Amino acid sequence: MNKIYIAATCLTLLLSTSTFAKENKVIGSGTITFVGAIVEGNCLIDTDKNTFKTSCWNGSEMQESQYQLERNKSFNSKLINNKGSMDIKWINDNLAIMNIVYN
Repeated sequence: MNKIYIAATCLTLLLSTSTFAKENKVIGSGTITFVGAIVEGNCLIDTDKNTFKTSCWNGSEMQESQYQLERNKSFNSKLINNKGSMDIKWINDNLAIMNIVYN
């Protein structure tokens, strides 16, 4: 008789756990709003001696532009499809810094 009582109590507790779970109240409910933009990847830059190429995605294909570098001469240009700008400043005869700014 004692075993039946214990088994019935356990069965009652197991079946009532779903009832207890339904009674739990949600704390901190609300709406989350995400704000942002879908953006394209950056442009690819490839250099070879005094020539460099930029490859930028225009929405349907990669567009390439090729530029010639002259030593100790400043360079400034816009990226394809007005994605940004780039400039080159020379430190010395053999070293330059390229700065790319995306819009």
